Amino acid sequence: MTGRIILGVVLALILLFLFSNVRLVFRYDNGEVFLQARWLFIRYQILPEPEKRKKKGAGDEKKESTNGPPAGQGSALEREKAERDNHNPHGKKQESQSNSPKTPGRTGAGTAKDSVGELSQKGKETEKKAGVRMADQESRTLQATIEQVLDLLRAAKKPLKLLYRHLWVRRLDFRLVVAREDAAQTAIAYGRMNGWVHGAYAAISQFVRMKKGRVLVQGDYLSQQDRLQASFVLTLRVLFLLAAGIQFVARFLWKTLKNSRAAGDAAVTSSAKAAPAKKKGRQKR
Repeated sequence: MTGRIILGVVLALILLFLFSNVRLVFRYDNGEVFLQARWLFIRYQILPEPEKRKKKGAGDEKKESTNGPPAGQGSALEREKAERDNHNPHGKKQESQSNSPKTPGRTGAGTAKDSVGELSQKGKETEKKAGVRMADQESRTLQATIEQVLDLLRAAKKPLKLLYRHLWVRRLDFRLVVAREDAAQTAIAYGRMNGWVHGAYAAISQFVRMKKGRVLVQGDYLSQQDRLQASFVLTLRVLFLLAAGIQFVARFLWKTLKNSRAAGDAAVTSSAKAAPAKKKGRQKR
């Protein structure tokens, strides 16, 4: 009996975990935004940022500033390095010139000029090769990042659809107060905003799963400033959130493995094509 009771309790907790809702509470009141994530008894405030988090961030910045090098030390080290470079700007070239063998029948000035010219040409060639290699590496990294982003988007397509199907908008409360300088202008603006707001609400309710909320547009003929208050709660079950995450990871891994296999097959085919060409060249020789 005790084993069955424990098993029942464990199953009940698992079901409670899976069928519990993750809530995202949003409120807007004349420029003030409030955003909070809730799950069971856990609450995490996103906007505005709590004071405790701000204080922690300020403390970390102070620690970094104290642990860093003292003011003026880094600049002094840089100045010493610059002075050394200025004293011996051509030190490496002079050493290479001294180590280069002298050709018979030429003067010292001629050999020095030839060595300097050869070194300059070699330096230019090495710089060109390095630039080409860097450009190739950058293009490859760019292609790799683009492919990874595309794989992420393709893998996230179906999980996002799953989340969209089971996302609910609850406790919608929208209140807009229209006010202008003149009563006639207030009436005209009230009619326009009333049509726009209710039309947008009807269109959104066709695409988003939404519980009936309160949408109210009023005209204020005494004040001269509009006021907007809006609040709603987005809810999503943990079960569908976990299912979407697992589906996304599985699809992304499958696509990466598929791309790696395709790249390996392409490399094998290219090497196989290059092998008979080499054999033909050897036979002609």
